[in-house]
Amino acid sequence: MRKIFSLVIVFFFTLTFFSAAYAMEYQLEQVVVISRHNLRNSLKAGDDRGLLTLRGGEMETLMGQYFEARLRAQGLFPKNAQPSVGEVRFYANSYQRTIATARYFSAGAFPIANIPIEYHRALGQKDRVFLSPADPALEKLLASEVNWKKLLNSLSKEIATVERLSGEKLNPDDFYKMKLGSEAAEWKAQGSVKTINLAADAILMDYYDGKVSYSDSEMRDVAKISSFLINSNFDRPIGAKVFASPMLAVISDELNTPGRKFSFICGHDSNLSNVLTAIGVEDYTLPGTFEWRVPIASKIVIKKFRGSDGNEYARLSLVYPSAAQIVNREMLTLDNPPMKVALKLRGLQMVDADAIYKLSDVLQRISDARIVDGRLAA
Repeated sequence: MRKIFSLVIVFFFTLTFFSAAYAMEYQLEQVVVISRHNLRNSLKAGDDRGLLTLRGGEMETLMGQYFEARLRAQGLFPKNAQPSVGEVRFYANSYQRTIATARYFSAGAFPIANIPIEYHRALGQKDRVFLSPADPALEKLLASEVNWKKLLNSLSKEIATVERLSGEKLNPDDFYKMKLGSEAAEWKAQGSVKTINLAADAILMDYYDGKVSYSDSEMRDVAKISSFLINSNFDRPIGAKVFASPMLAVISDELNTPGRKFSFICGHDSNLSNVLTAIGVEDYTLPGTFEWRVPIASKIVIKKFRGSDGNEYARLSLVYPSAAQIVNREMLTLDNPPMKVALKLRGLQMVDADAIYKLSDVLQRISDARIVDGRLAA
């Protein structure tokens, strides 16, 4: 009888604990968005290569409008918000496609506020936050993570599809000529690998722009080749930490800036892939897209909440338009939202089943992610 009574007591306290945890109410206090730019011209498009397209601007404005509706519904901003100085920050890499993406998003989210877009270098020059310089002391360590033969073998089907659709041919030997960039810590494709990569990029951008039509299977193959160097970062945690360190510092600063309500940091697919790997995001699947890890126009969204217990919490997600929403130019609304996938951090304790963490734990994970080989990465 005593044993049964003890079990009842344990069950009662367990039930009470979880009921209290799930009964927690959260008030949104801040949102930090790390965004990939929207649709751009193909990297083979001559003088217009890499520039944000009209459809890219249109889709980013729609994304901004969707965020405005969500943030207003959650009580962070009123309708037609005109944020006070310091409440909002828009910061982009110094390229046309990233600056323009930030500007179009701000037009959708804050249409009458005339938000300034901050960028730190002359137009077309690399901002080291987004494309960090290579550290010679870490080059051997970075190279040790790379297995080009394994990567080549894993992409044989996808390469064959791009060869068939584009007419380009890959010389496998070129896979072993990859080099770490001298100006920025990123791997550079060489020879026919670069040609195949550019061909896949052109097909993908033309598909999104409604200029070509292929099967879902073909587009999955094309998308994987168009970003194989970026996607391979998910298997290279050391490199991801090195490349992401400056961006992680900015994210941490934004989450710690008093009075900040909304931050929009606009860069590239490499920024998102490196951040996700560096902070140890668990594997996830992406519905509605051909792309594997960081689709075009995707955004890492970090929301900071104040719990009803007075403590600070955070939730991370990846938000992106589906392929159909892009191709069909669909409105993004509360009734037709973009895709959203919850991001869970490997080994970090959640406070409830909705992938919510203590903010202090998330900030510590970000800080730890900047340590490489026993020292702070650049």
